[in-house]
Amino acid sequence: MLLSCLGPLLLTGLARGDEAAAPTADSASALPEAEGRALVARVGVRLMRRQWEAKIDQMLAKGAKLSDEEIDLAADYLARNFGPRTE
Repeated sequence: MLLSCLGPLLLTGLARGDEAAAPTADSASALPEAEGRALVARVGVRLMRRQWEAKIDQMLAKGAKLSDEEIDLAADYLARNFGPRTE
């Protein structure tokens, strides 16, 4: 479920104008090789954990079925791999 939602989550900031920066080479290489990978890597948003939680809440409102534990796991993953750069 998380992997199938990752691309749209990364792209949502582009359409809404959220601050975005392309993922690092390491995070981009973790994306599955498929059509659209370069686009997602180029425009992927970087959000703080609370912002990722809000995106997950949007998924839940649209019918995603995640347990509280899965929500925490997804938010941690997204914040760690697609959070603000610390460099």
